[in-house]
Amino acid sequence: MIYKVSYVVLGGRHPGAIVSRDTPPRLGEIVTLGEDQFEVVEVTDLIPPYGDFAYLHVTLRPILED
Repeated sequence: MIYKVSYVVLGGRHPGAIVSRDTPPRLGEIVTLGEDQFEVVEVTDLIPPYGDFAYLHVTLRPILED
């Protein structure tokens, strides 16, 4: 299965991304986009899976460094 994932970052300080993955994102997972890291806080199906593809919307929370 190929997962087409639309990442949206809370707060609007990062443009997000659309990424193809071999595994589905999980709540609490840490995702790296560019040089920034984010925590997955929500995963939602955009449409039902079709063939070998699943389309997901993922909301990310920035991980702030001290």
